[in-house]
Amino acid sequence: MSTPVPIDRTGDDGRTIEVKRPVGEGEPSRRLDPVAMPDPQTGDIGSESSGNAVQTDPARSALGDAPSFTPREGGLQPATDEARIAYLPLGCIVPNPSQPRQHFDESALEALASSIRSAGVMQPIVVRPERGGRYTLIAGERRWRAAGRAGLATIPAVVRDVDDQVAAEWALIENLQREDLNPLEKAEAFRALADTFGLTHAEIAERVGLDRSSVSNFLRLNELDDFCRDALRAGTLMMGHAKALLGIEQPDVRARVARLAVRHGWSVRETERQVVQHLAVSTPPATHDPVKPAATTNRHLADLEARLSRHLGTRVRIQPSRRKGRGKLIIDFYSLDEFDGLMQRLGFDGGE
Repeated sequence: MSTPVPIDRTGDDGRTIEVKRPVGEGEPSRRLDPVAMPDPQTGDIGSESSGNAVQTDPARSALGDAPSFTPREGGLQPATDEARIAYLPLGCIVPNPSQPRQHFDESALEALASSIRSAGVMQPIVVRPERGGRYTLIAGERRWRAAGRAGLATIPAVVRDVDDQVAAEWALIENLQREDLNPLEKAEAFRALADTFGLTHAEIAERVGLDRSSVSNFLRLNELDDFCRDALRAGTLMMGHAKALLGIEQPDVRARVARLAVRHGWSVRETERQVVQHLAVSTPPATHDPVKPAATTNRHLADLEARLSRHLGTRVRIQPSRRKGRGKLIIDFYSLDEFDGLMQRLGFDGGE
């Protein structure tokens, strides 16, 4: 394999930019296909129609004109690392251990490999340098895998020297923007950001462009048993099913209801109704305020509980009293972050 040769080292604004292309026997002539640059705010790769595509020297026109950014606390801040474009050997690139997507569709990979054989890699991957001349993927693992299947020796890559947290955030953001992740992959990625980097639910929400309650709901999926998790991965249970099932605290009972939901193909609404009815039967009435079982299983109350649970994103129970017109409204929360989110949804300002 030939050694990459630098062809340009100066951008339009005077910044040092290194662009490398492999030359030598067996390499195709360098007719540069349009190469799209990373979005300056997210690091994501745009399309040719986005205005970032270039026809000749990609670094001169793109990197020389736009500042680079990385996600940081308090918003997007200018990055200090220099970016460069290089054609890298596929064997020097390793997958990102923080890659949130765990499943790659085989038929989709084969289709992408076929496209790459005929048209080449139209968008560069994003990597960061490691020791020993190796690189870790940040974005573009599907393209990297498909390029290998297509028989390519090298792949165009944007090289960014960023830390572990930024690399993990960019990998997650890229997949979220493409809506490629199943709910459990999102839940596991959010947990990694929280556990590894100490981010709060609100900080994660800010970085990935979701509201805090949505992040809290995804994080709760990590509490599910193996059957529920496998069903989420397979798509036989959806996010709405999982949120309803989390209202059941006993894991064995939750798994039993989940199996019934999969077996009978329950809708989210039907799953919510079944969970509410199960809770009404299995929860004994309070000794100081007894409740008739028939009252708690009332279809109207069950529907109200389900609607309130959907609206607030957590388990809600209505317990009517024997005294007409009285009762209790019980709203569950599972962390201080989730409690703060509930207060906001209810219109309560903690600063008052």
